[in-house]
Amino acid sequence: MEQFIKYGFVGGINLVFTAGIYWFFLRFLEINYPISFTVSWISGVILTFFINIRWVFQPEELSNLKTNFLKYFVVYLTSYLVNLMLLKVGVTFFLFDPFWYQFFLIPIVIVINFTGMKYWALK
Repeated sequence: MEQFIKYGFVGGINLVFTAGIYWFFLRFLEINYPISFTVSWISGVILTFFINIRWVFQPEELSNLKTNFLKYFVVYLTSYLVNLMLLKVGVTFFLFDPFWYQFFLIPIVIVINFTGMKYWALK
C-alpha cells in the first residue's frame, strides 16, 4: 500500500507537470493534440522514471539502468498507445475537448502503468 501511495504522489506531480506541457503546446502554441500529447508524455516518462526507480519501486537490480529504462518505456508505451487511441476516439467521434477528456483517461493509464511497473518493469 505504501508503494501505491508513493506512486500516487509521483503521479500527482507528473499530472501537473505534463498537463502544463500539454496545455502549453495545445492551447498556447496551437499544436494539434496528438503531437502535444506526445511531447507531454515523453517529458513525463523521463521525469517519473528517475523518481519511481529511486523512491517508489526501488528495484533490487539497479545495476542495469538501460534494461530498467527499456522495460519502463515498454510499459509507458503501452499506456501511451491505449491513451492516444481512446483520446482519438473521444475527440473524433464524441467531439470531446482533447484537454479535458485527457483527465477522464487518467485512471486507465494509472492501472496500466502501476501494474506494469510493480510486476514487470521495476519489480
